[in-house]
Amino acid sequence: MQNILQNLEQLGLSPKESALYLAALKLGETGMTELAKEANLLRTSAYVVFEALEKRGLMGSFVMRGRTKFIATPPHLLKRQIERQLEQVNLLLPEIAAYLPKTGQAPRISYYEGKQGYIMAAEDSLRIPNSTVRHSGSLSEAYRVISAEYDDKHYIPQRLAQRIAFRALYFESEMQGTISHRSDETERREVRFLPEKFHYRTSTLIYGNKVALFSSSEELITVIIESEQLAESERKKFDLLWELLG
Repeated sequence: MQNILQNLEQLGLSPKESALYLAALKLGETGMTELAKEANLLRTSAYVVFEALEKRGLMGSFVMRGRTKFIATPPHLLKRQIERQLEQVNLLLPEIAAYLPKTGQAPRISYYEGKQGYIMAAEDSLRIPNSTVRHSGSLSEAYRVISAEYDDKHYIPQRLAQRIAFRALYFESEMQGTISHRSDETERREVRFLPEKFHYRTSTLIYGNKVALFSSSEELITVIIESEQLAESERKKFDLLWELLG
């Protein structure tokens, strides 16, 4: 354990950050009291450390049944964090400035295994007020991962607080028992239906300059692509389908 902590510190994490991150990996989804105890930190200090890890993309949180749960991202993302830092340094080197795209930033791809990826993409889509989030594909499959309760009790209220509109392309056969009983107008949501003969179990979330791809609940894989051009392309594809299905 001591060797792991030392290696994490060499990667740029403080001793407290290393301890909290390892505790979160060990406990999985848990409350801050349990997490702080496992990391041998004061609860108030643990919140500060969590915020630092969240900014690094190494931890996240969500509300379930009125309690805030904290989760760690998979360990292999530490490698991706370092790779991103190297990419940023390279972007600043004047020797390669002439070869950079006009936007000054190459597309970024993040890969997640497990439920955390779904939650992180959903939380990330709430960061831009007065925007429109687009979701297409299997709603019931997404609910098998994040649950309808997470949507009802957390995501929708947070989205409405940020004045974020929601457009969805779903399969009508999956609507029974999901959102069919709720008010689309009150929840700033518009839904149109995809043809049932093309039914599939994955889904896509488009927001800001990002596209999140979700696998089925068995595979539990999330890929988030940060790219202005790809996001614009996917938005236009979505809007084309939206118009055709209207």
